[in-house]
Amino acid sequence: MDSIHLKKQATLKKKDIKKDFLSWTIAIPSIFLFAFFIWGPLLQNIIYSFSKTRNFDMIGFNGIQNYINVFSDPRFSQALGNTLLYVLYSLIIGFFIPIILALLISEVIKTKSLFKVGFYLPNIVPAIAVILTWKIMMDANDYGFFNILLAKVGLGTSRWISNDSLSIPLIIMTLTWKSAGATMLIYLATVQSVDHSLYEAARIKGLSVWKRLKYITIPALLPNIKLLLIIQIISVFQIFYEPMIFMGQTNNSANTLGLLIYKLIYTTQDTGQAAALGVLTMIILLLFTYVYLYFDKKTRMNQLKIKPYVTYEMLLEKIENRNQKKVYIFLNHLNHLLNKIMKSIYKALVFIRVIWIIDQFSKLMNYLFTYTKKYGLKIFESKKDGILTYSDYKKSSRRIGYYFMYFILIIGLIIVLMPFVWLFVTSFKNSNELLQSPANYTFFPSSFDFTKFITVIEKTQIMKNVYNSLFISLGAALCAILFNGLLAYVIAVLKPKGSKVIFYLILGSMLIPPAVALVPLYTNISSIYRVIASISGMSLRQVQSTFITLIPFWLIAGASPFFFLLFKTHFESLPKDLFEVAELEGATKLQTFFKIIVPLSKPVIMVVAIFSVTGAWNDFLLPYIMITNQDYWTVMIKLFRVHVEMFAYNITLDQFLSLLLFTMIPPMIIFFIFQKQITQNATTTGIK
Repeated sequence: MDSIHLKKQATLKKKDIKKDFLSWTIAIPSIFLFAFFIWGPLLQNIIYSFSKTRNFDMIGFNGIQNYINVFSDPRFSQALGNTLLYVLYSLIIGFFIPIILALLISEVIKTKSLFKVGFYLPNIVPAIAVILTWKIMMDANDYGFFNILLAKVGLGTSRWISNDSLSIPLIIMTLTWKSAGATMLIYLATVQSVDHSLYEAARIKGLSVWKRLKYITIPALLPNIKLLLIIQIISVFQIFYEPMIFMGQTNNSANTLGLLIYKLIYTTQDTGQAAALGVLTMIILLLFTYVYLYFDKKTRMNQLKIKPYVTYEMLLEKIENRNQKKVYIFLNHLNHLLNKIMKSIYKALVFIRVIWIIDQFSKLMNYLFTYTKKYGLKIFESKKDGILTYSDYKKSSRRIGYYFMYFILIIGLIIVLMPFVWLFVTSFKNSNELLQSPANYTFFPSSFDFTKFITVIEKTQIMKNVYNSLFISLGAALCAILFNGLLAYVIAVLKPKGSKVIFYLILGSMLIPPAVALVPLYTNISSIYRVIASISGMSLRQVQSTFITLIPFWLIAGASPFFFLLFKTHFESLPKDLFEVAELEGATKLQTFFKIIVPLSKPVIMVVAIFSVTGAWNDFLLPYIMITNQDYWTVMIKLFRVHVEMFAYNITLDQFLSLLLFTMIPPMIIFFIFQKQITQNATTTGIK
């Protein structure tokens, strides 16, 4: 019996090994891409940092000399200080805006989709185009749009981005304008996922709006707040071309670590020092991540010790227990003292009749809302999410607050859309209209001449670059769907031994920006050209002078942690019975993927295709570094070069604005066609 049992075990073990082997066979191409474009460059970068280098070649061991050179370079301390300043300003300016927007939009009843789409729109526009638009708007001359606004209200003009002390906060303001909408959607999805009956029950139990926010909404948002905090810090460390475009390549006042790595490679050709700086940046980011994980783990352990709130009676009991604490008693006394001070101020205001004016205004508003109570309440009957309930809006003050909140959101939407409107109307102006003094400034052009677009397209010959970008975008979409989809299928559905290791490697690679491994990434992509050259018999220059120079950007999209996680999340939600039935029917693993999973995953496949196409269209960093032949420049490279060499292309500033608008049109068309899928994806990805 024992021998039969052992034979069965051995047979089962062989079957498991065979299954695992077949599973990993499917995943090998995808894993190779991740190793070639992400994991490998990170390890190679460490080796580079200890090597003597000549251009991109290692010629010997250099010990820690590269690190000594980094620390002794005065630009390092300046770039590190600037990068930390970017982080600080991003937390002050940009971190809380998406949270506030999410809380406000969650209360909107009829036009929620309008605000979601409006605030998300800047996220889809190419970053290069956004930066150049804001740079022109913040021009230090009198014809800069912001200076014209200041002059119109009787204030003095500003140097804006030309002022070194303002450059970093203004760059962060621009990036916040671009990215806040995407983060807002993630927070909004979390707020909307909270059961609305909890807010209703809290209202019945007598909890104020602030207490509902504190005890229900904020705890629900806290996991995303902590995660997006570390993601934002990592994103800020990736800032590279923004200060380069805003301030120029020779200005070091707004240098970041990423930009310094680029300058070390392409200005001084010191790739060893650049690699060492990349390793140091990676260590700093890992320290930030470790601190985040440490405190996150500590918070989770503390939460496990606390008995969870099952009923609102237990929630009220917690509030009563808190009231007994000495800290709370002290704060209570402080609150009483502040109330006395406020009463004194109130009496002083009454004496000078300010309160009487406010009181009369309040009575008028109450009269208006009481008179229209029946109509005013009607719009709130359909309210099924958000912190406030239908019953809350029976108070006229709450309805006044709702319309005031709506007014704030409209103002915010106008601020978000204003650069698009300004660019659209200004792109039709001629040079004389564009360079008007503030006193003679008119917002709209004298005529809308669409032939300007034809003229600027002919002068810059940008259609050739459009075809290049489309070629990259379509290939990138195909590779993103195929390779990331297959790897997600293996990890999420087949789950062979060792799949968790690959999953955590992919997850960890999201924490390291590609700029830190720019040197080995360049050499790896160059090696693709050399392999093709040796196979085809062409020279390296000939290979880089054909469409082959664009193919590596297809493959890079096949190693995307974001697309992988998107597929994995979707595949895990599919019914497991389907895979078991397919296996019983004798379907191979690839047949299961293409005949069962793919038809059930059309929505997520479409979303990945949209994001990969717009991402490839908007990409600038790697194509700018790798593509040397002008005939194969992408749209974003051409846009940047035209901006730098406007005189050489014989175009004026007003024509350049037309070119800017032209480059924004394709991703905006895709966004408006598929805006529902894009916004839904942003929310579901964030919440999961």
